Amino acid sequence: MAGIKGGPGALSPGGLGCRSERGDGGPTRGPHAVSRDPARAAGLPALAADSRLPPTATPASDLRPPGRALISLSFGGAIGLMFLMLGCALPIYNQYWPLFVLFFYILSPIPYCIARRLVDDTDAMSNACKELAIFLTTGIVVSAFGLPIVFARANLIEWGACALVLTGNTVIFATILGFFLVFGSNDDFSWQQW
Repeated sequence: MAGIKGGPGALSPGGLGCRSERGDGGPTRGPHAVSRDPARAAGLPALAADSRLPPTATPASDLRPPGRALISLSFGGAIGLMFLMLGCALPIYNQYWPLFVLFFYILSPIPYCIARRLVDDTDAMSNACKELAIFLTTGIVVSAFGLPIVFARANLIEWGACALVLTGNTVIFATILGFFLVFGSNDDFSWQQW
């Protein structure tokens, strides 16, 4: 090792002496130099430092599916609740009996969430459990549509309030269905992300 400058750390991984002449142990610009920049090692021109995105950064256009869907679903929920409140609070109606449908809004996703959590897709009983959950959810949704009609027939609320509440029901349940279609299709879906 007579012709190689430096001590034991002066050899490159390939066994060639490519010690930096600057003295910092970095590679030289010779044919056997080891570069730390992958673009430069491949023979490509180096990019400017400000023109590269960090590896974890994504452009704003890639945020479409969860971001826009979540905003649309929250907007739909707000519109549905607005119809429900209009059916209750307008001065010509002024009856708050339709607010009992809020219980149905809360109860409607519970059977399906329980069924998804309890069964595997490979389980033979999974179809029966999911069908039972869908049956219970259908009963809850039909009850939410039937309650304002029963209130209107019993003259507890006006028919105009009933129409507003039914419109709110349609929007809210479409929003709940949209949530499960957009966010529930993943196999790794969990409530921990909320």
